Amino acid sequence: MTLAVIVAAGLVAFLVSLRVTALSRQPAPLKLPGAAAPSPTPLPLTDLARAALGQVVTVEAERASDEEHGTGWLIDTKGDFVTNAHVVDGVLTVRLRDRHNRSHVGKIIGMDPATDIAVIRSADGFSGPGLVVDEDPVDAPPFPVVAIGAGRATGQQEMTVETLAQVGQDVPIDRTDVQPGSGSPATYHDMLELDGARIFQGNSGGPVIDGDGKVIGIVTLASKSEPQAFAIPVDRVLAELLSFAARPG
Repeated sequence: MTLAVIVAAGLVAFLVSLRVTALSRQPAPLKLPGAAAPSPTPLPLTDLARAALGQVVTVEAERASDEEHGTGWLIDTKGDFVTNAHVVDGVLTVRLRDRHNRSHVGKIIGMDPATDIAVIRSADGFSGPGLVVDEDPVDAPPFPVVAIGAGRATGQQEMTVETLAQVGQDVPIDRTDVQPGSGSPATYHDMLELDGARIFQGNSGGPVIDGDGKVIGIVTLASKSEPQAFAIPVDRVLAELLSFAARPG
């Protein structure tokens, strides 16, 4: 092989080597970010509350001289319903009437007049999961909520859109139309204030639902003169409610 051919062959090999090296040093092609998945549209507050209606019942509390109606809501899968102690205080019998007009014999398995809470167990159980409860304290008012009351108890609509206006309110009984049971406090402390549409006496014990569809309060008191009501913050009494529900039947 002549020197010229050898030189030419070496030059070609060198150029090929440079080409391979250059290619190996090219940056990786950029990848465009994919389109972000759209966030799910939050359900309207009334739709979230409507989904809870199947777990809300009328509490029929029969006493020696009268029968009082209140509201209860399911807290677990065993048929345990939360209501106010003043709804069932001193009763002879208690029944739970669901939205299909079926009557369930109830048994009070826990009651605390000082905090005005009670748990009633349906003797024949109850289908469906309990309502989701927010375990954290309520903060950053005002914001919209829905108070739910059993229509049979109130004689009114089942859902009332309210503004949760303030937290930590002290409410003397003489400002409200509640009929306190024996042992009920003269002043309720650390209450949620609900402003807006009127709340009726049969709403007692009903859930207050927030924009996440969670229970944040228990309707307890209503003003005699203003469209204003008050609810127990559920996080404050949740441990006690769950301890009642954990009791054997």
